[in-house]
Amino acid sequence: FFYEEVTWPHVTFQFGARANQASFSPGGGLPERTFTDVSGSVGLLLRPAAADDRLTIALSLARAARNPALEELYFFGPHPGNFAFEIGNATLNSEKALGFDASLRWRTPRASGEFTYFRNSIDDYIFRNPISEEEFEERFGEGENHTEGEEDEEEHGHGEFPFIEFVAADSLLQGVEAHTDIDLGGGIDLELGFDYVRGQLREGSRPLPRIPPFRARSGLRYHRSAFQAGGEVVAVARQDRVFGEETPTAGYALLRLFGSYSFGANDVVHTITGRLDNATNELYRNHLSLIKDFVPEMGRNFKVVYSLQF
Repeated sequence: FFYEEVTWPHVTFQFGARANQASFSPGGGLPERTFTDVSGSVGLLLRPAAADDRLTIALSLARAARNPALEELYFFGPHPGNFAFEIGNATLNSEKALGFDASLRWRTPRASGEFTYFRNSIDDYIFRNPISEEEFEERFGEGENHTEGEEDEEEHGHGEFPFIEFVAADSLLQGVEAHTDIDLGGGIDLELGFDYVRGQLREGSRPLPRIPPFRARSGLRYHRSAFQAGGEVVAVARQDRVFGEETPTAGYALLRLFGSYSFGANDVVHTITGRLDNATNELYRNHLSLIKDFVPEMGRNFKVVYSLQF
């Protein structure tokens, strides 16, 4: 890979590229696969002279590729950690994406922030597709060793796990994200942000699975010398743009509280942090979790972290 950057007084041009090759040679009569992929990007940072370096416009165009992972190609069996019987697809090709993003960044003596729009058009985007037990039996369960009922479950070892296969389709992902930090004075900072992404198949505009819903966050942080404390509220919308057998996920709001103190000794910075996550003990499920239909996220929990910086 390589990366280069050329800078002028109010303009920076960035470019880079990477090439990689991956080969898989499984046994059991499965086909060998070799993937050779090239990725590259160009970027432009514009700092208008009239803004006195307080405003930056960032533009980027990238062509990226990702070869299928081993389990996406060849896995066939129960995956207890994901509560699923997963079925690989040895015919998958590398994902190839053309992405564009544009950002506006600003900074003043008492505030800073960034707003970004991104768009990724992906050929052969790989995702998990739920299939019914009837479809599984039709495609994989027939043959001389086929049995029914409990014997069939023993043969494939799926138990109560749902069937998931890895498939690929041309897709489009686009969205926006923003955040800002504001100094309110007296050692108090206000932090605000939100993000939203919309994913869909390019043909038919059907929603993609496991796409995060709209999320907004706000927080206050107090700092004085080596001490800081604060809290943050994260509000997540309901996600009902779902794919196939995927289930909708209810919205929720979480409260996080924290405090930390740092001190130096023997050229080492020691930091002690206490954090209370999900302070209201909200019962919620994460739409990105592979096991959200079986297990909710963690309730109220408290952590103490001691860290050293040399």
